[in-house]
Amino acid sequence: ELNLPAADSPVPDLPQGLNLEVIVRKQGIEVADRGTGVLRSLPVAAEGYDLKGLSEYLQMVKSKYPQTQNVTILLEQDVQYDTLVQVMDAVRVFPVPGSQWDLAELFPDVSVGDAPT
Repeated sequence: ELNLPAADSPVPDLPQGLNLEVIVRKQGIEVADRGTGVLRSLPVAAEGYDLKGLSEYLQMVKSKYPQTQNVTILLEQDVQYDTLVQVMDAVRVFPVPGSQWDLAELFPDVSVGDAPT
């Protein structure tokens, strides 16, 4: 039995603080806390990975944990390099609303590793 968070669930209070992981799998992206587990699941759509949804959720996470700078991106085997670059962009910065060129910082300290099986 799996207890996955609802798509519109808020960012939970984490007793140990946030150890943010973004796990990229063929079937979608999971935003997780290393100690707690999956916080949000974003399935792949016909257009591809939901990078906009990822960015929006990470903005909520950042508003709850503003001091956190680190994120670990964990990739499943055979995930395209271009996907990694796009996910890295989505976790590091987001466009400032109302501005064409300005970017705001999310989680700029990125580490990369292999996704757990």
